[in-house]
Amino acid sequence: MKRISLILAFLIVASLACASQAEEKVPPTPIPEGILVHEIPVHMDIIFDAVRYVLNDRACLDQNYAVDKNFINLPACNALIYHSRDNGLAAPRQLFAMDIEAGEVLQITNTDCTHILGQVVNPTTLMTLAICTDTDGNGKINEQDKPELYLLNLPTKEMDCLTCRHDLTSINNADYSPITKKVIFSAQHSSVFHNYLFTIDAEKNLSQITDHPDYMDFDCAWSEDGTMIVFNRLPTPWLEAPAQIWLMDADGGGQAQITSGGTNPNNEENLGHYPIGLDADPDLSPDNKKIVFSRLKTGKENLPFGIYELIVVDVETKEIEMLDSNYANMVPQWKDGGILINRQIGVAASENLTAMGIKQSLYLYKDGIFTELEAYPYNIFPMGAYGGYWIAYK
Repeated sequence: MKRISLILAFLIVASLACASQAEEKVPPTPIPEGILVHEIPVHMDIIFDAVRYVLNDRACLDQNYAVDKNFINLPACNALIYHSRDNGLAAPRQLFAMDIEAGEVLQITNTDCTHILGQVVNPTTLMTLAICTDTDGNGKINEQDKPELYLLNLPTKEMDCLTCRHDLTSINNADYSPITKKVIFSAQHSSVFHNYLFTIDAEKNLSQITDHPDYMDFDCAWSEDGTMIVFNRLPTPWLEAPAQIWLMDADGGGQAQITSGGTNPNNEENLGHYPIGLDADPDLSPDNKKIVFSRLKTGKENLPFGIYELIVVDVETKEIEMLDSNYANMVPQWKDGGILINRQIGVAASENLTAMGIKQSLYLYKDGIFTELEAYPYNIFPMGAYGGYWIAYK
């Protein structure tokens, strides 16, 4: 009897093991093309853009259909992620929503468009800055092509271009206000190499709100109450001196300089195009009393990204508080739920740089604590989010 029991136990364990093994080998369900949802569920907290969906492809999976532990170095998987010509992204960035507490992620789009950013206007409408046309004629839609601002209607799957009829180029850094019902953004008139700030509404009424000849204006964001705009200002000569943070009224009046950029004590060369000390990506606190922003400290640490400090400055006193000085903290957005950032983590100069060893993901700063919102494998660069926005219409 004892022997029979042992045999039965063995058979049960073996059958469970086989069932588990069979379950592991089920291939992933292909992601449908197009607009994947009719509305944004009410429990979702943030929206972000990423290429994480690539890891659903068989080229990036092992024999058990799990993400391969060395996926970026698999030639077929790497080809899905990067263009071999310029090492830019081959996979178009798509939009996702996240429930922070549950860790649930919902893919919203799976189209040919590359979504540079997205924001929720209401449960069925998104504002997105996207590249949807091959404007350079090379046969591909990628980040070398011209972006435009769109309103995306989820139920009808239609994208209404807000800026296409206006003679603008280099559109970037857009932010939608549910109070003013306008988008603030940076752009150039097509015939002039100079970035100014503009607003546009759903009826495509365009207004230029900055016009200073000695500054280029970028990185703009509405205050939560829609009364103010914070922005980044690059002085002449371009890219020789650090950019600064400025604040102004919603109509462009009352412009006030808040920061002068950081220092460059080691006399470093620019990191890419950007001078050391550059201040970027500002956003106002919900009470309009403080501004969070990124400052380029150095390009010689946290390789290959450099260090972008995360700093809070008091609007009235100009006193600063350092939140982080170790990583590349990018595109902060400050709402009642906390400060949402994109963080890139590299290596020290003395360490070996490997493709699987560098990270990029969303973090939440709240009550003095940084919490990573994207887990492995979605926090491996370049899988993670390129920027996130609170769903703020509620």
